[in-house]
Amino acid sequence: MSISIDKIDELISMMTLDEKVGQLNQHLYGWQCFYKNKDGDYELTQLFKDHVQKFGGVGAIYGILRADAWSGMNEVNGVKKEESLQVIEMIQNYLKTETRLKIPALITEECVHGHQGLHSMMYPANISMGMTWNPDLLKEICQEVSCELASKGGNLALFTGLDVMRDPRWGRSEECFSEDSYLTSEMTKAAVKGFQLNDRNGVGVILKHLCAQGACEGGHNSGAASIGQRELREVFLPPVKAGVLSGAKGVMAAYNEIDGIPCHVNQALLTQLLREEYGFNGIVMADGCALDRLSIMNSDIPLMAATALKAGVDLSLWDHVYPLLGDAVRQDYLDEKVLDRSVKRILKLKFELGLFEERQITVYPSREKELALKAAQECQVLLKNDGILPLRKDIKSIAVIGPNAHNVMNMLGDYTSFQKAEDVTTLYQGIQQVLGEEVQVNYALGCHIRDRSKADLAEAVELASQSDVVIMALGGSSARHFKMDFESNGAVTTSYDKNEMNCGENVDKASLDLEGLQVELLRKIKQVNQQIVTVLIQGRPHSIGNIVNDSRAVLAAWYPGNLGGLAIAQTIFGDHNPSGRLSMSIPQSSMQLPCYYNGKYSGAKEEYIDMSGKPLYPFGYGLSYSQFQYHHIQLSQTEITILDLEEKGIDISLDVENVSQRDGYEIVQIYIIDNESTITRRYKELKAFQKIYIEAKSCCSLVIHLDSETFKIWDYQMNHLIESGTVDILIASHSEQFITRKLTILK
Repeated sequence: MSISIDKIDELISMMTLDEKVGQLNQHLYGWQCFYKNKDGDYELTQLFKDHVQKFGGVGAIYGILRADAWSGMNEVNGVKKEESLQVIEMIQNYLKTETRLKIPALITEECVHGHQGLHSMMYPANISMGMTWNPDLLKEICQEVSCELASKGGNLALFTGLDVMRDPRWGRSEECFSEDSYLTSEMTKAAVKGFQLNDRNGVGVILKHLCAQGACEGGHNSGAASIGQRELREVFLPPVKAGVLSGAKGVMAAYNEIDGIPCHVNQALLTQLLREEYGFNGIVMADGCALDRLSIMNSDIPLMAATALKAGVDLSLWDHVYPLLGDAVRQDYLDEKVLDRSVKRILKLKFELGLFEERQITVYPSREKELALKAAQECQVLLKNDGILPLRKDIKSIAVIGPNAHNVMNMLGDYTSFQKAEDVTTLYQGIQQVLGEEVQVNYALGCHIRDRSKADLAEAVELASQSDVVIMALGGSSARHFKMDFESNGAVTTSYDKNEMNCGENVDKASLDLEGLQVELLRKIKQVNQQIVTVLIQGRPHSIGNIVNDSRAVLAAWYPGNLGGLAIAQTIFGDHNPSGRLSMSIPQSSMQLPCYYNGKYSGAKEEYIDMSGKPLYPFGYGLSYSQFQYHHIQLSQTEITILDLEEKGIDISLDVENVSQRDGYEIVQIYIIDNESTITRRYKELKAFQKIYIEAKSCCSLVIHLDSETFKIWDYQMNHLIESGTVDILIASHSEQFITRKLTILK
């Protein structure tokens, strides 16, 4: 059946109530829709057929191609890359031939840092990509993932682009780009443009999560966000607006509540702000089983279904609530016209993505290895270097020690697909690749991430004592295993003393200290060998003061993806010059929290009596093998009226000189401090940045534009406007190292 978009209303008029309800449901887990028979051929399950028969179709299906511990899909029972299109076409053909209206389904897949399908490339996690400060690179990666998904028959990519990390105790910190809304917004815009490829390949992106999950109380997953409207608009909504204005086809509502209202029934958020204020015309998807949680408010399920739909949630996800939307209409909780509105949005999206047409799949040359390596290189942040790095390649013996030295899954982070070991390069393997056979490279486990067994300590210490240099690989793990137990939404439920996970969804921490015997292992090794380079592979900022003190160099690599081990080795031995900068502050202790660079300046005392209030490493910080100096910094105007500022903004011009003998990247960061305001402002706010490559002993001239949005605030009456007064403009290498220029804004 082929229809045009102007025929959608006619199609809706032909539908029964149950058929309409079917289009608003994403009730099935995709891996439950098919199976392999004894001959190895794919067949549809009776569960899928019964569901389709009951509702005369299906709106969307999630995770047909997902392969991981939760789905239980692996290389034996999962869908191989080359078979993906076959399986999805089998499902779509059934819908087109065995239903009255012949409407295909939206095929939804997780693409948080690569498609979560069998053996797909896993790129650096979002926390890692934030450290690159390179939106263009993220755009290229998302474009690559989009092409991969399209070739497999998928058409909706779920991508975490809206969460701003404000508490690193939260296990999903690894899914966030930054603690800063501007940097998050720039990365989110790039991701949307990459995924959607100007609508050329039939893939749309669903941005998650709306909103303020990163402000969860106590760092607890799905915890309440006890924030006001100004905090919401200053910190958490800018990425939403950026994603919507970039054309995202959908957003996913968040698990949390804001000031007592769950996001899934927050009409002010999902309709008034998202659609009426921002002009969003896509779909709103529920998070997994989130609608089931509305029973906390009221046990009348049809009533809760009606409440969520009227608030603005168009499409369900695995819940038992939206299948009862028909009952909500029959019980007069819901006007069928409201139901029709959401059905129209779903059908319109299907039309826009080409589901009613013969699909033309263009196969592009793969760049996944090139992009994965580049991203893994650029996400590394060099925190300390007393001159030991880069290491010489003619060193005689190296010990590579630690729980993250040679563990495949610990390189990858959460939302990772089943991987073949040979497709992932660990740090130990990467060092071997860089050095070849002429240098003796030995490995010892030393200890685990969380387990406190001392069984492997002695071997590691002995190896360290016999080596010229020790490379320690410490940090965390978000690795899921097939023996774990999971909640209905995929979150881990296994008791934490039985696994090594210390990060990921539902894995929140009270303390940011490294666990297990990691600190003890490093201390014992320092007693026998002080030539220590520590690499941190992790999904959140940990408290690492003792690690820094006991190491000559510290390199934060986060979760660097499939080719991370090679990229780290290239940095350690000087084949790559580190260029990452912190997109999140690193606190000295969890007792300092909250610890982000752009807190409110209200006159409160910053210091504690028992420790500093400052972070161990500030937002924007990162070392390089190059050194840079800034010269000739000028504003296009030092005084400007509000009207002129609104019309043309201002320009900052400067020269950046590489005074070293090494080519490298510098990231010029622009912050503002508002000195005169009708509301309490933040200490400082990032407003622009530019990543530039400068050859050794060379200079680069830059002009950075600041438009009117840079200077707008939400005033005491919640008007978004520019106020007169003086503003400090900080031209910075990081948030605590800057040169100031003053701008006076006149009425």
